[in-house]
Amino acid sequence: MIAIRPMRIGDYSQAIKLWKTTEGMGTNDRDDSRKSIKNFLRMNPKTCFVAEYDGKEIIGTILGGYDGRRGLIYHLMVKPEHRKKGIAKKLLQKTEKGFKAQGARRAYIVAFRDNEAGNKFWENSGYETRDFLSFRSGRLD
Repeated sequence: MIAIRPMRIGDYSQAIKLWKTTEGMGTNDRDDSRKSIKNFLRMNPKTCFVAEYDGKEIIGTILGGYDGRRGLIYHLMVKPEHRKKGIAKKLLQKTEKGFKAQGARRAYIVAFRDNEAGNKFWENSGYETRDFLSFRSGRLD
């Protein structure tokens, strides 16, 4: 049985293992540290979820962050052996519902260009490529 429930910091060990071993995912020791994820979950309790198999194994995750205007989605993934069962779609729907409840009218996702499976999922979910935007990041330390 697969259940979708809010992510808790107690899920971190299983989640980080999945993120680091799933093709197409990107992690780094700083943004995906236990401390960073704990803070993210505290700030976004209604938009972060896990898919749990038989009440013990985390097989999917999604992190959704709301900035007061828009939602931004991170780390949506489902273990390869559990894909094609609608789990990612259910995770996404839960996060989108949380965004809408907070007043967001749009959500964004950043996916690696070479992540074919991920990009196909996003396209099929109605998320458009925004070719006129340039994604950038800057360090604050």
